[in-house]
Amino acid sequence: MLIFHLSDILPFCTLKQVSQQEQQAMHPLKITIVSLGSLKYPVNMSYLEGWKSQLIKLTHGASVGHLPDAEGENWEYTSSQLNSLVHANNNTSFTVALISAPLEGNYYMRRLGDKVAVLSLFEMAEIVRFSDFTVENYILRNIYELAVLYAANDALIPTDAHSWAHDDVRGCLFDMNANKSDVVFSLHQPKLCDACKARVLSKQVYSGFLPALSKELQKIKKSLYFRMSDWVKAHPILALIVAALSAISLNLIASVIFEKAKCLFPWLG
Repeated sequence: MLIFHLSDILPFCTLKQVSQQEQQAMHPLKITIVSLGSLKYPVNMSYLEGWKSQLIKLTHGASVGHLPDAEGENWEYTSSQLNSLVHANNNTSFTVALISAPLEGNYYMRRLGDKVAVLSLFEMAEIVRFSDFTVENYILRNIYELAVLYAANDALIPTDAHSWAHDDVRGCLFDMNANKSDVVFSLHQPKLCDACKARVLSKQVYSGFLPALSKELQKIKKSLYFRMSDWVKAHPILALIVAALSAISLNLIASVIFEKAKCLFPWLG
């Protein structure tokens, strides 16, 4: 006859409950991407929807085909105007709207509420493309910033109290980037700085969040061609040595192959 004590059962139940909470927490945030009006540069929505992630799942939602004239003094779209244009998808965690026009206050991203943010390509698309990044790099980088805020606050709350931005440029998701061109320093394998990591850890975020975030941010980077080009620019002498050695090696290999071929096909000689 088996006898179970309550003290034997409770730890098992607690572990099972924790495991279920972890599994539930690992479900990716469902994020809808919509476009407002005509985007100056094409955005590869298929690439974004196919992005492999444990933390986020991106879908292309219903978009606004034509925009009314901007209500801001400098042809900018105000937050109140955008609130009337963008509506949250209640079936997803939050919605990100893309627009090519400037935003109020010359920001490139504004949070409109606990479930809506607007990301502008105005000037930013040119900045990232000039630095050999893609518009998709820029979009993903900012979506991960919003995902961290959402996970830590359980909402995208647009108040200064919930702003994590810091003036110092650290290659962090929460660099202020008051100078818009500074965004490029957090586009190649962006990260969370130590202060921002500590802030996340102070919130009720599941244990696997930060490791998964770090791993996925490593995938946001320049294409191989531009990474090689940057390496050559940073090491010009070494690049010349490598090129010279490669040319010599290829010449020797070609000579050996030709001599072997002459043995097999005498008429080549």
